[in-house]
Amino acid sequence: MVDEEVIYEIAPNSVLNIGRLDTNDIVLDDYKVSREHAVLKFSGVDFLLLDLASTHGTYVNGERVERCSVGFGDKIQIMGHELVLSREMPTDIYESGKLPTPKMARSLDRRLKFFGGLNEFALITLVQFLYQEKQSGLLLLELGQNPGPRLYIQDGDIIHVSQGENLAELLVRQNHDQSLFFYFHHETNFPKRTIEESTPNYLMRLCHNHDEMQGSDVEEEELPPIPRAQAITTRLEPHPPIVR
Repeated sequence: MVDEEVIYEIAPNSVLNIGRLDTNDIVLDDYKVSREHAVLKFSGVDFLLLDLASTHGTYVNGERVERCSVGFGDKIQIMGHELVLSREMPTDIYESGKLPTPKMARSLDRRLKFFGGLNEFALITLVQFLYQEKQSGLLLLELGQNPGPRLYIQDGDIIHVSQGENLAELLVRQNHDQSLFFYFHHETNFPKRTIEESTPNYLMRLCHNHDEMQGSDVEEEELPPIPRAQAITTRLEPHPPIVR
């Protein structure tokens, strides 16, 4: 329930995007709310709330959070807006005789925003695709219930990485299990640039250094070719949550 007016139904293994832009699932028409403010992920068992480096923050039951497990009855506050998780339709809705107007599913624009599990293709393929498409945004990785690296990408180039201690190891993997979750969203508020080299050179250096640290005897190889945009877009296109 959002501001006691709109009800959303979130399906298992899906995500609700929350923010000011009308491309979000939950649109909060408030200039203090960030364009892409937060994400609510539902595995079918657990809810995970992620703040997307918003300006004014995301709160759960009055406490500011960056990432937090939430449950039924918890109250999520974003500026003056309140979101309440409920297992069932609130009884006062039925008693009032007036159901809130349901929101329609979001429409995607050219600014990519997608999510999923990295179990069918390599992370390096995803990063190369963003480089080829000259996308700008924040790529978040989740390792099970633990936060993974965050890659800030501007016009296709990685300009900053936080929590990237195991990024090289993730890049050299050819396959991932379903516990490695990724989320990419459009971003305009970037941190100071700390990586000056191009993305292909940066990826090559990380992979090469990782091989050396592992004592690899494998001869250095070129990075896998950048996939065609059309093909990978089809594979990465998200299934929007059910909104009724």
